[in-house]
Amino acid sequence: MPWTVRLLLLLVLLIPAGMLAAQEQPRDLDPVVVTATKLETRAEQLGASVTVVPGDDVQRYHYETVEDVLRTVPGVEIRRSGSIGKLSNISIRGANANQVQVLVDGVRVKSPTTGQADLSDISPDLIERIEVIRGPQSTLYGADAIGGVVNIITKKGKGPFSATVEGGAGNYDSYTGRGLFGGTYSLLDYSGSISHLESNGQFKNDSSDKNAVNFRVGLSLPWDSSIAFSLRWVQNEIGLPVKFLNSPPFVLPNDPIIDSNNRQISETWVMGLTGHTKPFEWWEVDLRGGRYQNKTTFVDLPDAAEQCPFAPFGSCEFPSRFNVQRWEAELLNHFHIGKWSTSSIGLEYRTEDGEAQGSTPFEASSHTRSAFFQQTFRFWDRLFMSAGFRVEDNSVYGTHWTERGSLSYVIREWGTRIHGGAGSGFRAPTFNDLFFPGFSDPTLQPETSFSWEVGVDQKLWKDRIRLGLTYFNNKFTNLISFMFIATPPFVKGVNIGEARAEGFEFVSAVDILDNLTAWLNYTYTESENLQTHRLLAREPRDRLNLGVTWRPIPRLELFGDVQWVSKQFEPTGGAYRWNSAYTVVNAGATYRLFQRYAFIQGVDLWTRIQNLTNEDYSEVRGFPALGVNALAGVRMTF
Repeated sequence: MPWTVRLLLLLVLLIPAGMLAAQEQPRDLDPVVVTATKLETRAEQLGASVTVVPGDDVQRYHYETVEDVLRTVPGVEIRRSGSIGKLSNISIRGANANQVQVLVDGVRVKSPTTGQADLSDISPDLIERIEVIRGPQSTLYGADAIGGVVNIITKKGKGPFSATVEGGAGNYDSYTGRGLFGGTYSLLDYSGSISHLESNGQFKNDSSDKNAVNFRVGLSLPWDSSIAFSLRWVQNEIGLPVKFLNSPPFVLPNDPIIDSNNRQISETWVMGLTGHTKPFEWWEVDLRGGRYQNKTTFVDLPDAAEQCPFAPFGSCEFPSRFNVQRWEAELLNHFHIGKWSTSSIGLEYRTEDGEAQGSTPFEASSHTRSAFFQQTFRFWDRLFMSAGFRVEDNSVYGTHWTERGSLSYVIREWGTRIHGGAGSGFRAPTFNDLFFPGFSDPTLQPETSFSWEVGVDQKLWKDRIRLGLTYFNNKFTNLISFMFIATPPFVKGVNIGEARAEGFEFVSAVDILDNLTAWLNYTYTESENLQTHRLLAREPRDRLNLGVTWRPIPRLELFGDVQWVSKQFEPTGGAYRWNSAYTVVNAGATYRLFQRYAFIQGVDLWTRIQNLTNEDYSEVRGFPALGVNALAGVRMTF
């Protein structure tokens, strides 16, 4: 019997059993979103496609990593190069990892050297919510927001002091432990966490050891004012078992050759300081400052009997140490006319520095000045329109303008929302693109794009059925591509690429019962590299996610989800390969052992099983993912 039939049969069997269960608290079906407009706005008023992942879901579904949290978001593709702790990137609607902006409390966490955010360097702890905005957002966020923006927002302390501690263990010698606390005291709110996650992986030298500390403190002031400071620190030490091939065609086999001594240590700091005041009903001000720093060290002893084709550059190893940092500051003024108009004016300044030490050393720095304007109109509590533009001047690659407009129209009597938007964007060349010895070209210009979308959302059965369908179209130009040359290092970056990505997203969720919810989303992406007339690298045509959450009795919650990804095109070293399609089944449960005993609010037993069917697959070809990966533990709340 196919797995899809079995899943549907299980769902049918669960429905009558759930009729005797207790009711669950309803979810907020119209959450407040900050990232889409830089001002608190209800989701139904946005012309953009938005997904908000509540922070409670991290504990509810026992996610080990941030990338696990994001895997089921429509339009999003997560690519982890192997087991837990390894390099994890995100793409949205065909826009690659360099073209997606990732923020923590509004602070950029992409490396200036690689141009990508490694999600494994972000802790899943102390998260209030994750906002995913799909589509071009360069008007608000400048460079690298072609495909969208992911903003991870730190949890604010609320109410009296509370704390949670938990620990778990599983196969692959996996262990996890964390402690969280939070609360308020007079005008002060505070929250914090500390966590540890380790695993030995599936190969020799495949281990991961991650430690994280997160902290937030805020102060409420008169005149609707507040200030807050957040700090997030992660150290991730991993083994890199997949051996780099030093001979043509440089194609990694599905069964990797093991490197027994290659390791990486990464340490990341993210600090944010925010201030807000609203002295008058018609004027409010936001001030934000942030610092991002990452230090990455590679430790790889030479392997015997190897020859290096890149001898003129000193060795076959990449730089052994990277040190990058970014400082940024932003001032926002919002001017309101009644409830129908808001004008936002923003100024931003940031500096970026990168240093590489080792066989191919270099140093680079840049500074960026930006200004943007955004106008929002709200008519009759039905029609919501927004438009804006941004000018960004960089000391290395010059001045660029972007613009965007969007619309949302709500027909409340029908439970219908029609939305759409269009805008331009650009992706800045990274320090590696511009200055890496041998591969780079300091004259490279930013990639550019124009994208548009249109969609409709529909609620039925007293909002118990929620449906959405969105068409999107992206055109990328001036892409930075590698051109093969006859001398080492055999490739060189040039602005010659053009590409397109278009398709649709379908989302649905059904509250079958008060205690039984099922959901499904599907993304179809038809992409093409207009230079080679092939699919975009690692971009599948089809992504399907479906899941169910069921609380058969008040003490027990069960959940499961299925992810299916079609095959992906993999151009490697001039050769063309395919990464096979795969289906991953995950499941888990939480059981409340007891609650409200002395100072203990509750004790939960929990488990999460990933890749339940032991699928043999790779999200990135040549870097096999884990087989059945089970964790079980205990959580205690005070």
